[in-house]
Amino acid sequence: MKKFISPLLIVSIILLLFQSPVSAVSSDFKKIKIAVLDFQLEGQGFETQDMGVIVAEWFTTAIVKSGRFEVIERGLLKKLLDEQKLSMSGIVDANTATKIGKFLGAQTIISGSVMKLQNIIEINARIINVETASIIAAENVKSSTTVRLQDLVVQMSDKIITNFPLEGYIVNKSGSKVTIDLGKMAGVKEGMDFSVYKEGKVIKHPKTGAIIDVQRIETGIIKITSVRDKVAEAEILKEESPDSISYGQLVSSVAGNLEPLVQKTQTADKDLERAVSSSSGNSSKKSDSGVIAGGAALFSKLSSSISSISSKTSDSPDDVTNMLRSSNFKDKEEAAKIIAKHYKNDEKFLDMVNEELLQGYNSSSNDRDYLNAMAGLCGVLGASGQAKYISTLETVSNSTPNRKLQKYALKNLKRLR
Repeated sequence: MKKFISPLLIVSIILLLFQSPVSAVSSDFKKIKIAVLDFQLEGQGFETQDMGVIVAEWFTTAIVKSGRFEVIERGLLKKLLDEQKLSMSGIVDANTATKIGKFLGAQTIISGSVMKLQNIIEINARIINVETASIIAAENVKSSTTVRLQDLVVQMSDKIITNFPLEGYIVNKSGSKVTIDLGKMAGVKEGMDFSVYKEGKVIKHPKTGAIIDVQRIETGIIKITSVRDKVAEAEILKEESPDSISYGQLVSSVAGNLEPLVQKTQTADKDLERAVSSSSGNSSKKSDSGVIAGGAALFSKLSSSISSISSKTSDSPDDVTNMLRSSNFKDKEEAAKIIAKHYKNDEKFLDMVNEELLQGYNSSSNDRDYLNAMAGLCGVLGASGQAKYISTLETVSNSTPNRKLQKYALKNLKRLR
């Protein structure tokens, strides 16, 4: 006689498997393997024809610094592709992406283009999933100055990295402290925020009845306080209800809380400019310090090109306007700082700040870049001394669903009253 297994029992077993932290936790975190191809040049008038190679080098450096990925060394990448007679540069199609990725053992490929139209340079990047030959995400940045271009590339790489959130599990909880199964090997750094989730209802396909996902219910937010090789300690910043965060729950990194690489590259740009000035004064002297293997010649060419560019800065009105209206919150924050320093009495900029704040305040996001940008805009209006912006700050303080932003708005409202 055949034994009948109840469908309810089968579903119960599946649910237990989904909810079991032991079965879901991986003892070894495997980094995503990425290949960065040279970027294709489009347009005329580039300071150097190696710009596509240089942009790829910048991407590679920024991604390696994140600690999140295994990046194929570019010298080896070129050698392997040459052997297979495959292109190192340009925007690859689906078939080529799959062929390159499988040959290199990479799960993801980053490719794109550098376009120039008059004095505007635009970089477009695409993240391609090798297995499906589909574009996971696409980002682009624009700049009217070559000097600031590296900063923008790093910002773009930060945005690309957020398309690969770190996910793990809580393996221990003691009071307001928790331990997660992700550490240095996974790219976790002190100060990173993670959202915590418990698993809810099973989501089934309405036609087939197959289980296609499990609902995630947020239980709180944690901040990393110390990191070891395979685990990290964190403190609980917020819980939706008392003791809602517990052992075995899923954690996922919060977008926008990666290491602020932009500040480092700004310093690097200044060092680069000093190096260019020094080399033009005494071309016979050569420096060995700070040279990255395989990239010295490329950066030397770029440095020579930069020295011949007119001294147009990123603080020009047009650049500040573009940054203020950018969808990138780091750009908005930087624009607010520049306006507060150089254009604090300019009615045109103050009105634009007022407009951007009214368009962006109505969000409950806890993203650090978003809050910094909105806080910066509040600060500009608060420092203006103009009563006409009182109504805007009142609207933000009374209507924003974000408590932190509400505090920023109230603080600056008091400065105008």
